[in-house]
Amino acid sequence: MELEGKISVVMPAASGVSQSTGNPWMSQEYVMAYYWFPNQTNPSYIVMRVLGKDRIKQFNLQPNDEVRVRFHIEAHEYNGRWFNETRLDAVTFIGASASKNPQPANQPAQQPAQQANTQTAGQQQAQPNQGQQQAPFPPKVDANGNPINNDGNDDLPF
Repeated sequence: MELEGKISVVMPAASGVSQSTGNPWMSQEYVMAYYWFPNQTNPSYIVMRVLGKDRIKQFNLQPNDEVRVRFHIEAHEYNGRWFNETRLDAVTFIGASASKNPQPANQPAQQPAQQANTQTAGQQQAQPNQGQQQAPFPPKVDANGNPINNDGNDDLPF
């Protein structure tokens, strides 16, 4: 699954040693604000976890970074109860944060308009739907905080 939004909280990294293997581990959680609908006035939030010290360093997410994220949801059982966990797979920096996208070491630098790079665990992918116009983040609002709809397709009575 993919979402676009803005990183609002970076939680402290957690680390330890696996009791079963004795190997060290590290994870970090991030909270991202996003909008499902163009006229949504209050953001929704999602907590995503990154596993592994190398991936935490690779993604290098900071508060206020505007990003497109790819993630998956896993469920696990603990003491007879089930819990969901959202795991972050890939990050593309967008908007003002796009300059943080890495350039492959063996290729010349490319213009942002030509290709947006996606940070994944060892692969680069082009940005999908480049010609499709996306709603601005955050949505534009008037002086009263009401969303501004400039496309003329709003047929709602309120």
